[in-house]
Amino acid sequence: MIRRITLVDFMAHSRTELELAPGLNVLCGPNNTGKSAVVEALRCLTSNPAPRHVIRHGAKEARVEALLDDGRRVAWVRRKNHALYEVYEPGTEVPEVYAKLGKSGVPPEVAAVLRLSPVTFEKGESVDVHLAGQRQPIFLLDQPGSLLADFLASSTESAHLMAMQDLLREKTRRAKTVARDLETGLARVRRGLDGLRGLPALALGLETLREERRILEARQAEPRALEALAGRLEALALARGRLSARLETLSRLAAPPAPAPCAGLDALLEGLTRLSARKDAARRALAALAPLDAPPRPAPTGELAGLLARLEAARAARARASRRAGLLVGLPAPPDVADPAPLAALAGSLETLRARVEKGRAWLARRERELEALAARVAARLEQAGECPLCGSAMDLERFLRREGTRGTA
Repeated sequence: MIRRITLVDFMAHSRTELELAPGLNVLCGPNNTGKSAVVEALRCLTSNPAPRHVIRHGAKEARVEALLDDGRRVAWVRRKNHALYEVYEPGTEVPEVYAKLGKSGVPPEVAAVLRLSPVTFEKGESVDVHLAGQRQPIFLLDQPGSLLADFLASSTESAHLMAMQDLLREKTRRAKTVARDLETGLARVRRGLDGLRGLPALALGLETLREERRILEARQAEPRALEALAGRLEALALARGRLSARLETLSRLAAPPAPAPCAGLDALLEGLTRLSARKDAARRALAALAPLDAPPRPAPTGELAGLLARLEAARAARARASRRAGLLVGLPAPPDVADPAPLAALAGSLETLRARVEKGRAWLARRERELEALAARVAARLEQAGECPLCGSAMDLERFLRREGTRGTA
């Protein structure tokens, strides 16, 4: 049984897919819409005719494909000079192609898959029991009686055909019964509809009653609104009486005296506010200093001042040595001298000076690290103390060492 038919560039069909239901399928529609082309497509699929008029105008080939109930697909492809068949097994997309058919018509392998071949009699005649032309009556009705007798005598499908006739007769009887039941139900529905003819008038009256009810409810709400308004007016009248009595009482009072000048009072209040803020700050500072130990006696800073002076002198010497080295780099090579002894002595002096410079640099680096460590200790101690216990001012490292741009003594 064919489950789906696909037509591509076949006569008037650019691409059409028809899903067939089990049993009887009917194609209906206006003329020249392609109904006969579907029957012609099935005829081409089952008989492989020679004409190529089925190719749609502008296309290179026409294709008719049928999906069978066993999952296989059979396609008939008609091109300009030849035709071929493609058989697709279930689950595969690569077909088995049967080309170069010549005059053989449908290959036996394809006919065995389709199972739509004409029924052949013993006398050599054959009848197509599956397809017929548009103007051809049901098979065998236009054939002589002898051919009908030979078909019924030799066909292996006669019992199946008689069963199909009985089934068609039973379906026809059931359809007539269903049609009578439908006509009876339609008459019953019509009688029911006749009984409901007055519904529009009833609906209109009901809508009128609803509108009148809304109007009555709105009118009933008006007295309640008036009562609320009257209560509000009474409350306003009582409030007016109280205000009038209060105004009369206040009118008998004497005018308040003129206020005294308050400029001095403002200054006094501002001073009190500042004193209170200073008092709170002093309390907080006292609370912060209470758990601290007594500050140690400051160490003598004379040695530190001498160390800083030597460090500055070493830096100046290093700067002079750097400038001298820069000047010496640009000088040309010295001329050859007859006696190298003075030059050797000068080289030795330079080596000695270089060693002293390196030693001075190392000493300067150590002193800088010592100064940084000492400054860190002083900063930590100052941060721990917070404010000066004598004057209450904030203490920082720069002010403590009294340095402004250059190093000095503490």
